[in-house]
Amino acid sequence: MSVWNLYWVASDGLEDCFVVARNSRSACRIEIDMNGFDHGDVNATKVVRVPKGIEKMFVRRQTRAPKEHHPWPWYANRWLLGKLGAQFREIDGLEETLIDDTVYSGAGARPVGKKAIIDLRSDALVSNYKRSREDTWDASQSQLLTMLGMCIARCQQVEHYIAHSFILGISKQQKSRYETINDLIKGWKRKTLGSLLVAIDEAYDIEPTLRAGFQLFLDMRNQLVHGITTSDRYNIDTQWGQKELVAFLALFDVVSRVVRDAFRSSYYASIQLGIEKLSKSENLPKKLLTRSQVKEIGFFVHCFSPKAEDA
Repeated sequence: MSVWNLYWVASDGLEDCFVVARNSRSACRIEIDMNGFDHGDVNATKVVRVPKGIEKMFVRRQTRAPKEHHPWPWYANRWLLGKLGAQFREIDGLEETLIDDTVYSGAGARPVGKKAIIDLRSDALVSNYKRSREDTWDASQSQLLTMLGMCIARCQQVEHYIAHSFILGISKQQKSRYETINDLIKGWKRKTLGSLLVAIDEAYDIEPTLRAGFQLFLDMRNQLVHGITTSDRYNIDTQWGQKELVAFLALFDVVSRVVRDAFRSSYYASIQLGIEKLSKSENLPKKLLTRSQVKEIGFFVHCFSPKAEDA
């Protein structure tokens, strides 16, 4: 007896969906009958086989709740997808489902993880492109590149926290430029880190040691993202340069942690302020932060003081 399979049925990009069927023809037939597509407009790709154990579980659930679990062949519901190992998320308003290193959404299906690497290596153009000496890293260089990647990721954390900390944009200059919180967040995402720090300095007196840390972070961050590994001092291809780079990255790791924590506290303070101001009018829950996150707001209160003219 043939088994049940999960298929990704692609049509117009709007109705693309998962269907459980015996074969691809049956999967396409569901979409054709339900949404009126022509045969040539629908294509079904097998995703995974439905294990017998999950099939039996589905039959039992279908017997108990037939309205929630339509007999197959039919569209796959979220319960079944979860049992088959699917993960779900929403990115920029688009619902995405991950199954076996493939992401399915209204934008189609795309490989990620190991599958993306395998597919890329099988591409004729990529496979014919030979690696050069500059594409090969020894063990010490690989460790430095790992450290470099971690530091860059922390830079992105810092800028994310700043852009979403609307409490930092209380200066008259910022209030005159943005009408809503979302406007401010979108605007701040387009700013350079240097201009963000200037905008914050317009509104707050910052604890002197932390303020010096911000400037050091900015200077080191600019070196980090603008070719540090090819500079004369930190050249990753020389042993001396590697030693210099280790010292630089070790210091940046410490500095960036302090800066991240400071702006994470401003991020939590912004959330708390939003809860206090909007919870009743917008029907928001009164508690969105954990106890430890609320405790971190104390760092913001201690280090950032609104300037008198903007208070």
